[in-house]
This record gives sequence, C-alpha cells and structure tokens, in this order.
Amino acid sequence: MAAISKLCFSTRCDGALISTTTKITKGNNDMFKNPVSRRKFLKDAASATAIGTLGSLVANRAYAADTITATEWGGSYIDQIKLIAAKQSDVKINWQLYSGGAALILPKIKATWPNPGIDLVAGWDLSLQAIVREGWAEPVTAEKVPNLADIPKKLLIKDGAGNVINIPRTISSIFWYYREDNAPFEITKIDDLLDPRLAGKVCFPAPNNNSNLQMVGLALHKGGDERNMEPAWDFVKELARSGNIGRVATSDSDITSSISSGETCISFMGGSGAIEIGRAFKIKYLTKMDPESGFRTFLYQEGWCVLKGEHADAAFRFANFAINAENNEEFNRGIFGIPVNLKAKTSDEVRPMVFNNEEMDRYIYIPDWAYVSEQADAWMKRWEQEVVPLL
Repeated sequence: MAAISKLCFSTRCDGALISTTTKITKGNNDMFKNPVSRRKFLKDAASATAIGTLGSLVANRAYAADTITATEWGGSYIDQIKLIAAKQSDVKINWQLYSGGAALILPKIKATWPNPGIDLVAGWDLSLQAIVREGWAEPVTAEKVPNLADIPKKLLIKDGAGNVINIPRTISSIFWYYREDNAPFEITKIDDLLDPRLAGKVCFPAPNNNSNLQMVGLALHKGGDERNMEPAWDFVKELARSGNIGRVATSDSDITSSISSGETCISFMGGSGAIEIGRAFKIKYLTKMDPESGFRTFLYQEGWCVLKGEHADAAFRFANFAINAENNEEFNRGIFGIPVNLKAKTSDEVRPMVFNNEEMDRYIYIPDWAYVSEQADAWMKRWEQEVVPLL
C-alpha cells in the first residue's frame, strides 16, 4: 500500500434554526474562546500517513432505532450527511440547519441547558472549544466510538480532565481565490485589491464571517498579526474608500451568489465553497502564493460534539458510523474536504489544497484562536463604525 505524505484541505448571537428543506451554505461566525493552540497538532495531522484500504461499513443493529436531533450546515454538507445517514437504520435523525455560522447555536444551547433539544452538534475549532469550556460535551471513548482509532490523535480536543470531547470528520482551510474569466487582469498580490480596474469587483467578508481571518491576513502582510490589527484596518478603510468593494458578505452564501453571478470576481472563503464554484467557472486558487504577495491560507478542523443527555449513546453510534473509512471518504469527497480517517482516500478534485510539509511552513498560518475569538464583538463594532460609512 502506497504511503501518502501530503495534505489536502476543503473547505469555515442568537442561534435560530431553520427547517431541513432550506438550503444554505456554510458560514464561519465565531464569538467564543479557544484556549488550545492548533498549529502543532494540525501540522502533525497534515503529515500523517494515509493507508489506502477502505474499512468495512458497520452499523450496530443491537439497538432499537433511536431518534436524535443533530445540527448541520446547509448546501453540500447536509446533502452529503443525509446520504451517509440513509445507509443505516439504527439511528433516525432530525436535522436542523444553521442559519449562519456554527457558533450561533451556542447561545441557544446555553439558554436552554440542560435540555437544549440537540444531541449532536457540528462545529469547528472555536465552537467546539466553547462546548468544552461550558462542560456540555459527553466524553468520547474508544468503546463509544471505535472508529476513533483511525483518526489522528493530534485532532482530538480534550477538556480539563483529559477527556476527549470531539469526533473529527474534516480538515479545512480558508483562502483567497478569483474567477479568471471575470477578472480584468491577473491578480498576483493583495495590493491589487486597490487597483481601479477592480472597481466593484471585490466581495469582502465582514468580520463576523471567517472569524475575520481575511483581515488577519491583511495584518500579516502589513507587518501586524491578529494581536496588531491596525495595519489591516488602515488597508480595509482604504479599500472601502476606493469603491472596489462591490459586495460585503456576511455568509458563504453571499460570496457564492456574488462570485457566481459575476457581480464580483474575487473573495475569501472556505475551500469547499471555492472548489464547488470551480466546477462551473475557471477559478484561480491563491493558496500557494509567495508570502510577500499577502495572500495567506488558514487551517482548521471540523467535527462533532455529542451533548450530554438521554440520546448520547445513539448520537455516538451514528457519529461512529459516519467516520468509518468509506463514509468519511464519501462525505469529504462530496464537500470537497480532506477526510480525517487515515484509511480513507482524498479526492483528486481538492488537489489545489494539497500541501506537503515544506508548503505547510511556507503558506499556512494558524492564528491564536483564543485571542481571535475574544475580539469578535470589538472587530464587528469597529467595522460598523469605521468601515461601513466609507462604503
């Protein structure tokens, strides 16, 4: 069996839920702390060796069918996870979709705890860490989730007592990209966003989307970082005054609509959305640009937490089924992501997001998630006060 040493990425408050018939795309609003540094464990996970043999499909039939309530993102996410769920009959699932980023559900859980009416929560680094702090998660064990044995240990999040609380399913990234057929010139550096030829052609996410990583990247280019954002604010205000921002996006669905319609040609979003757009249009992924260009790629993971409650065992059974090699591969192929199961294969379609170890060091930036999450309210308020009036 051939060893694979590369990594590919996909593409990520009042938590109102919408019906499962509503189709939305994944957003990344995040307003909660993450006390754990992610750079080392994600880099280690990135270089893990993948075994190409698929595991067998397993569904535990020893239980009567149970019903759980699970949250999920819309678009390809809900489509693919429903396909996985249809392959088993052990657990019935009432799907409730996010009306925004995953963190938006957390205030709803807090307000209704210990009876939130939710059993399985989909999330990513920041929202999963918030669940850890609140003590809502049922500890994950090898007995409850046997397929966790095929997941890199570095992806596991632990609470203060050392209990694993997450069930990983995808490694993802966020980056800049543009439609080559709709751009007036080849875009090679972040300062090109100020070029008059891009008048009205920039789709810029507001700080409540992507945890404001778009501005963290600007800060890095201008000599700052997530703790020194002044250079980014100066750049964004100049960009707003230029007239080049044709759309301010508050969700990935805004970006998808704007780029697909031709209203704008360049934006910053999760890899899954960018690759999906790339099926219909000629897309230039700005994922491996010289750091001097200002285009940076950010890395994170997505997965589940099982909340404490009477349906926890059923939630664990479904999650375990969903992350076996075959199902994890199928799910990530459908959302354009990297599977976390070491026995799963990666789709060729996400090759633009493949990084080897050297490229990880050169192109990937993993911020201080705890600090970023603490700034969410302040950044959004400053955006509204200082940038919106200039648009």
